Amino acid sequence: MGATAMVANSTIRLSPGWNAFYFWGVWAVCLGCLAIVLWAALKSPKWARWTTQDILIVAALGVLLEVYDNIIGDQLIGPLINPIPGADFSQIQDLPYMFLLMVGVALVRKPGCVTAMVFVNFLLAQLLFGSGHGALDWTDGLTQGIFCDVYIVARRGGVYAKGASSLSMVLDGFMIGLLRGGPNAFLTDWTFDPYLNATYYTWLQMWNDTWTNGLFNGLEAAVSAPLAYRVAVSVVPSLGARRVRAAAADPFAEPADGQAAAGARAGALAHDDGGTTAEAASGPAAGQATALLDPESGHSEGGPA
Repeated sequence: MGATAMVANSTIRLSPGWNAFYFWGVWAVCLGCLAIVLWAALKSPKWARWTTQDILIVAALGVLLEVYDNIIGDQLIGPLINPIPGADFSQIQDLPYMFLLMVGVALVRKPGCVTAMVFVNFLLAQLLFGSGHGALDWTDGLTQGIFCDVYIVARRGGVYAKGASSLSMVLDGFMIGLLRGGPNAFLTDWTFDPYLNATYYTWLQMWNDTWTNGLFNGLEAAVSAPLAYRVAVSVVPSLGARRVRAAAADPFAEPADGQAAAGARAGALAHDDGGTTAEAASGPAAGQATALLDPESGHSEGGPA
C-alpha cells in the first residue's frame, strides 16, 4: 500500500523530447480523425450534406456554449457550487453545457457537428480572453469534439435516427459525453499542460481528472439526450417524424422534365380537339343560322344558294 500511494502521488515528468512526441502525435491523430469526419460529412451516402440551417445552428449553439462556459459557468455558477462538497469532483457545473451540446447534436445529426460547436466555443474564448500559444492550443478544443464525431460516424446514422428509442438516445448521449470529457482531461494532464505550460500532475490527479470528467460528462449527456430531442423537435418538427410522408403538392413548384413533356402533349391534344370542335361549329349549319338571323349578310361560303 505504501508503494502504491507513493507511485500515485509521484509527479509525471517526461523529457522534453517525449512531451513533444506525444503532443505532435495527438495533432496527427486529430487530423486523421478530422479527415474521416470530413469524408463522412461530404461523401458518405449515410448522411445528407450540410445545409445553411445546420451552419447557423452550429454557430448559434457555439456562441451559447461560450456564454455559459466562460461567463455564466465560471463567473456565476462556479463560485456558488464550489463550496458544496463533491460538486467539483462530480463536474455538476458541466450539466448545462452538455445539455446545449446534445441539443446541437439532436438538431444537426451529422458528422462534424460536435467538433464545430466546441471549436466555435474555443475560438471565441481565445478571442475574448486571449491565448498564450495561439493555434497550438487548438488541440484542447479538437480533443473535446473530434472523438464524439468519430463515434457518430461509427454509428452510421444511428444517433438520433428517426424512430430511435429513448434507451438508444441515452446510450448515445453517454458515449458522446464520455468521449467529450475523458480523452481531453487525460491528454491535458499527460501532454498539453506539460508541453505548453510546464505544468505537471501526479498519477492520482491524472486518473481522477480522467475518470470524473469522462463518467460524469457521460451521465450528464445521457440525462440530457431525451430532453434535447424534445427541444430539437419543438424547433424543427420534421425531425420527430417516424416515417417519410408524401409532401403536399406545391402549386408554384417547377414541374419535372417528364411532367412538363406530358403536360405539353396533353395541351396539344386539347388544342387539336378544340380546333376540330370550332371548325365543326363553323360549318354549314352555322352559316345557315347566320343567314337566318341577318338576311343581308349574304350566303355563307359553301352553303345552299
